[in-house]
Amino acid sequence: MYTTQRQRGSTLIDVCAACVMGSIAMVIALPSYHNWIEGERRNDAVDALQRVQQAQADYHAVHGGYAMKLDALPGTPRELSDRGLYRITMFSDGPDNFEVHASALPDGPQARDPSCAHVTLRVNTGVIAYEPSPRCWNP
Repeated sequence: MYTTQRQRGSTLIDVCAACVMGSIAMVIALPSYHNWIEGERRNDAVDALQRVQQAQADYHAVHGGYAMKLDALPGTPRELSDRGLYRITMFSDGPDNFEVHASALPDGPQARDPSCAHVTLRVNTGVIAYEPSPRCWNP
């Protein structure tokens, strides 16, 4: 009596099918992953601008007006964001308003995020405006 032995393993077709399915999954997932990474990097700008806003609120409580320069604020907010992806600048033309910009560094990874490469927080007599869009502020 003859016994047949089954060979175990994968055929070339099985391996090719697995590679094709993996490639399709990567094509679908990769854009979402890049959007998530950009959003996480945008948090760096949002955090920096919110720190300046809090420092301005503290300054306003003590002095009755907003600081005219970034280095006049308590805790001296830094010129670069925590992760070093954005340059922080502040403009003010009076004690009742200020404007803070976070601009992506031109040679940094966020420079490729054109719609949110420049994020702005504007306060005018207590009214706050977040620019350029809510998507940049809620990644």
